[in-house]
Amino acid sequence: MNITRRAWTNLVLAPLWFLILIIAATIYFNAIGIEEKNIPNKITDNTPLLILMVQVLIFVTLLNFSKKDNFNIFKAGWAIDKTKLSMDIVGGLLTGTAIALFYFYALSPLQYYLQLTLGDYVPPGETMQALGKQTVLFFIANVLFAPFVEESLYRNYALSKFLEKYSPSKSIVLTAILFGLLHWVGGIWYILMTGVIVGLPFAYITIKRGNIVWVFIAHFTLNLLEFIYIINSF
Repeated sequence: MNITRRAWTNLVLAPLWFLILIIAATIYFNAIGIEEKNIPNKITDNTPLLILMVQVLIFVTLLNFSKKDNFNIFKAGWAIDKTKLSMDIVGGLLTGTAIALFYFYALSPLQYYLQLTLGDYVPPGETMQALGKQTVLFFIANVLFAPFVEESLYRNYALSKFLEKYSPSKSIVLTAILFGLLHWVGGIWYILMTGVIVGLPFAYITIKRGNIVWVFIAHFTLNLLEFIYIINSF
């Protein structure tokens, strides 16, 4: 298996882990006697745990494949000129905060409106409510794990390997689309929003800066503010 194919395999597996775990959870809940009609709600209530398990699986898979490519996710992408470090830190904080505010006050209401008017395979507001039910697991999964794991896969390992074969614009678009698909449990509108609002600019910034420091800080800031927003909403 060549390097690019290994990168593709990681990117395809990432969203599939959700499906695999949902199927496994369905079998488990059915086996312990939970009524079939109640199983979807039971799975939804455990969304934070599901996200955490997916993050762990993505991380383990990424470690395995990147090791075969002699790609150290703890070193590659983190090299930075010390004179530019302050700019990356401030830029990351501002980027993450700007995206968070835009999402809270514009995109989230728009998503809810689109779900109500045009429909979605996820009921309006269901995901937000589920995330607010298990705050500790949600914090671990979305704040402590997700920024490092997802940036290591999409903007570090995969993007660098794509750039060896594809043009920068194609690499940006591909990683953005696949990053959006990772968030498919949030619904079709959430896929589009995460891909366009986060995936595209993060990939562009990574290429321009030559490292993932800026986007990692932005992702951490975004997810931390999202956590605070959600726990204060429910």
